[in-house]
Amino acid sequence: MKLGTLDLVNRYVLAPMQNVTTAPFRRFLRKFQEIGLVSVPMLYTKRIASNSNSIAHELSKIEDEKPISVQIIGRDLDALRKSIDYLESYNFDVLDINAGCPSRRAINAREGGYLMKDLKRLEGILQVAVKNSSKPVSLKIRTGFNKPMDFGDLYRILNNSGIAFLTVHARTVKSKFHSNSLDLKTIRKLKELLTIPIVGNGDITSVLSAKNFIEQTDVDALMIGRETMGNPKIFHQIHEYLLHQKIVPILHNLDLVEYYINIYEEIIDDFLTNLSLPNGNEKFKFNELRRNSIWLTNNVRNSTKIRTQLSKTKNLRQLKNKLRETFSSS
Repeated sequence: MKLGTLDLVNRYVLAPMQNVTTAPFRRFLRKFQEIGLVSVPMLYTKRIASNSNSIAHELSKIEDEKPISVQIIGRDLDALRKSIDYLESYNFDVLDINAGCPSRRAINAREGGYLMKDLKRLEGILQVAVKNSSKPVSLKIRTGFNKPMDFGDLYRILNNSGIAFLTVHARTVKSKFHSNSLDLKTIRKLKELLTIPIVGNGDITSVLSAKNFIEQTDVDALMIGRETMGNPKIFHQIHEYLLHQKIVPILHNLDLVEYYINIYEEIIDDFLTNLSLPNGNEKFKFNELRRNSIWLTNNVRNSTKIRTQLSKTKNLRQLKNKLRETFSSS
């Protein structure tokens, strides 16, 4: 499918999530289903501009994961120019601007979701990004700040911006991730107004919620985030249902968890080949394996006990011993 100037294998997009969508995690998900576009977790422009070496590990081997986007956040235009100049040396496909992050840090810094009520600065950011980036530029927003916004000014900005596509999380910034605050009507309204493609995001947690999201909004693509944590087959389940009306069951057992973790470890080892990461490769591997082991053991028998024990491990040796003990008792 076409997403702006991009030719993608399908309409699925992996959301950028800090400490989640790392290189091994992105590769892990693509083992079970082709994903049209994945993303590097959000990078701060001020950090890139002041100390680019501190984020270089986030971009390691991204050329092996195409199509892939890099999402950046910030409001300082000079830092944005310097960040784009630095990123130009990397081989990726889309530069994504974050104007939707609802975190306290982002709001206090008047970046991310704050830009939903500072459209003049958002317009300036988009102008700088499109002018200076050799890659297509996309934008991620929410439906408004305190409440769904009047899209008159935003419509004008987006239509004149030159961005390739827009991603919309179906909540206001103020709503953060509250489960009862999903607003598909506003996304539908935006879809009817704009000519650029729109990617929909928010509470796509199952095949039925994916189907409903598309039917209610007519978006061009779906972005999935938190549901991937512990369910690496979510994209495959949605793909099979939307294309073939086939239900792929969600299984929760330790044999499957062991299978997943073995694959994940192989992916980590392959990724680390010829790399030397700032805090050490073994620590990176430990953090990746522990984090995903905790997610993957959610909903299995004795889940709370297992996850608590895994979270208390302090190094790779302890973690692997605990996993062996867990799997041998299943």
